[in-house]
Amino acid sequence: MIALWNQVTLERPPYIMWQVKPLDAKRTGVDVSGFKKALSAMIHEFESMDDLHRNVAVLSRLIYRMKDKFRNDKGFMSMVRLGKALDNYYRMCLKNDYVTLKSLIQMRDGMYSLPSRQNLEYVLARTQGFGKLMTRIESISWIASYYLLTRMKLGQAWNFALIPLATVCRIWVHTRDILLKCCFWYNELYRYVPQLQYVGAKPWLPDDQNLPPNLKSWLCVDWEDKDFNSFIKQQLIRKIMSEEYDNITNEKINTLMLDEEIDDSEIDDSDNSRLTQSIKVTSNNNVKNKSLSNNDTEDIGDRQTFVSSSLPPNDGSTAIKRKHMNIDQGNSSKKSKMRRK
Repeated sequence: MIALWNQVTLERPPYIMWQVKPLDAKRTGVDVSGFKKALSAMIHEFESMDDLHRNVAVLSRLIYRMKDKFRNDKGFMSMVRLGKALDNYYRMCLKNDYVTLKSLIQMRDGMYSLPSRQNLEYVLARTQGFGKLMTRIESISWIASYYLLTRMKLGQAWNFALIPLATVCRIWVHTRDILLKCCFWYNELYRYVPQLQYVGAKPWLPDDQNLPPNLKSWLCVDWEDKDFNSFIKQQLIRKIMSEEYDNITNEKINTLMLDEEIDDSEIDDSDNSRLTQSIKVTSNNNVKNKSLSNNDTEDIGDRQTFVSSSLPPNDGSTAIKRKHMNIDQGNSSKKSKMRRK
């Protein structure tokens, strides 16, 4: 049996809801407001992926332009695989599942109408498949960037590989960010599974399958801990800095500007250090950084200038000796031969 997260068309459970009073929800630990806020934040993250969609559109146009000349190139074939994986990303439409789940949270006649646990398990299974697809896109984009960078190092058609490399690298960065957020979304939604109730006698999940409690460990993402911690630290720093800047008034900023002093000696020393650094550049470093190829137009131009510079200047000052004799010399030699005969 195919796993639930790996199915292209997953059968959705029926839209069944159950009701609970606000006091009973507070007593039993059902956090309705937190559940709704988490879904709103996830939907907002899906709506702010315009840069990724723009780079995906550029990638599809690059594949169309390069498919004739680079059809057997490994980097181009990796780009084609990346394009197919991104098509599956568009077909999933995970945002619609989150919007539908949020629409089931309603307030009717002083009672909360909440979705069943089956509906939440369906969204978690789709999120699990979405995370697995993001890992595939991340790995394929890394492979494609490796082959494109190798082509640039060789110097063969490097100008054609520069724009695809930049596009694939942007997709790689956005994919890692989305994968990091996907693990956070899954862990947040998984906390509300025991708070919801099953509606109906038959559960939606099969007996031989279950949802992992932690998506990060299931995906085996080894870099996620470091990046996730840095992501949280950046958010905290931005929050603290925004609060501090709101508290600082314009008068305090002016006083801080007046208290600053600049030493002229430090500026002169920095200028001298820059001059000394520019003098220390050697010719060996320039030779190492240059990559020459037979297809480079700049190399052809250098050879033409070298050939033209090696020829002597044709200014009339120096006469060029000819191999042939003059006409008068030729006639005198013929007459001398006739007399000898």
